[in-house]
Amino acid sequence: MRTVHLYNDVEISVKELKSNASSPHKHHFFELIYVLKGSGIHNINKNNYDFKKGDVFLLTPEDVHTFKIIIPTKFCIIDFTKAFFSKSANRQDEKMDVSEFFKRLEYIFHNHHNIKGNIVLDADKNIFEILINQLIKEQKTKPLFGNIVTQNIIFLLLHFIARNIHQNISTDFVTKDPKTKIHEITAYIQQNIYDKELLKIEKLADHFNKSPDHISRYFKKQTGSTIKDYITKYKLNLIQTRLKFSEFTISEIAAEMNFSDESHLNKIFRQKFNMTAKQYRNEKLVE
Repeated sequence: MRTVHLYNDVEISVKELKSNASSPHKHHFFELIYVLKGSGIHNINKNNYDFKKGDVFLLTPEDVHTFKIIIPTKFCIIDFTKAFFSKSANRQDEKMDVSEFFKRLEYIFHNHHNIKGNIVLDADKNIFEILINQLIKEQKTKPLFGNIVTQNIIFLLLHFIARNIHQNISTDFVTKDPKTKIHEITAYIQQNIYDKELLKIEKLADHFNKSPDHISRYFKKQTGSTIKDYITKYKLNLIQTRLKFSEFTISEIAAEMNFSDESHLNKIFRQKFNMTAKQYRNEKLVE
């Protein structure tokens, strides 16, 4: 299986496939795929998903995929590396500091596999089409401030995707159990994971108009985990994402996740994964 590499922070291309020309492959970067026209089957990690005009797929560096073309298809493909989300002194002046965006978009990286196939709701298809066409135009004409406009369009697309993923997961929970509140609680925790004050049991209970004891018992009954353990587990999942997909230092990650220092982070990380954060990052770099 081949692996494709990327040499710029972001690359946007329009590609047309008339036959099954792509063999199974993965990338060392993120890939957002928009179907401009055509139809076929998109195989992602050995799962088949039908696609048509207006569908959107998001691939992480761990995904293996290929296409089976039924009707000749044209894609807009947006490839971006982890450096696209990072602070860098070497960035052009017109490119803004985007480190905060990575926090907001981590939700996508942890939940996009919960959505089967296309990840855009019908209600957002018109705006996606407009944004993608503008993105293509920016790349073709390369006008003044084109980089910052391109960057903002990509962020807007990703935020729409994050919202759609959240809505899809919420709908699934309500369908299974109309009375459940557990997804609202876990969503609250995920959205406030960087704010230790808002994650205190008193604040969480007050937000849902419950007593601390009541919400603790309810959470344990629904998930099999205590709230504290869930928060720690989710933080560790985010740390894995940061180590694999960002250029943040381990000290920066520890500070953002409200660990006292890098040693504290490594202690908790080793308990879960039997290695330090640095060892984990180095292991992923050679894969």
